[in-house]
Amino acid sequence: MAKSSKTKAQDGLEIQHINVNKRNWNSYIKEFLMLFLAIVLGFFVENLRESYVEAKSADVLAQSMLEDLKQDRVALQEAIRFSQEKDEQIQNFLQMLHTPRASWDTVSFYKSMTTVFTTFPFSPTDGTYSQMKSSGTLRFFNQVLVNKMNAYDNQLKKTVFRDEIIEKGEWELVPVAATLINFEVTGELRFDRPITKEMYLKIQDKNMLDLFINKVAVVRTMMGRSLQEYKSQLALAEELIAELESR
Repeated sequence: MAKSSKTKAQDGLEIQHINVNKRNWNSYIKEFLMLFLAIVLGFFVENLRESYVEAKSADVLAQSMLEDLKQDRVALQEAIRFSQEKDEQIQNFLQMLHTPRASWDTVSFYKSMTTVFTTFPFSPTDGTYSQMKSSGTLRFFNQVLVNKMNAYDNQLKKTVFRDEIIEKGEWELVPVAATLINFEVTGELRFDRPITKEMYLKIQDKNMLDLFINKVAVVRTMMGRSLQEYKSQLALAEELIAELESR
């Protein structure tokens, strides 16, 4: 009888132990689920926060780039206008150079030379794009818009390069022109001052004249190529402005 009571007591302890183990496992599972949900929720909230911050940053950067592009648009329009007027004046100058020397107007000659040496290069406002490119924030925008930004930047390299080529052509003209005219006069004309120096023309022979004409023609040709780049740049600017304004 005593033995039977002992066995029942042992059985009771075993059942109690099993129940305790079940309760412990249930607690572990609940704690794991709560911890897992907390981690998932934390990641979710963090992603929402990052998305919100990126969206706000994208708005600020888009507005800044839009302002840069609008400044570029004005500068390009001015550069195109200047280039077209300069091209027309150089064309008239070349036509005069092909007429008999006795028909030349010396004042017109000097004014034309002043125009040839006057430059109005396009200076882009690309600070925002450069910042986004170096900081990696281009990823805030969709790929279509990024592609247009990159295309605009690639065109900028061509446009600026063409301006540099024009400047090089004008500098190559300087030594030739220096043997023919008085640069003091072109300096006075450049700054709209009264002409006080002698306006001479020292064109000795046809070979010198032909060389001079060729140098001026090269400048005009380079300007024509630069004008094409200006127009391409302006078209891309207009397209990108429209894209940013419609965001």
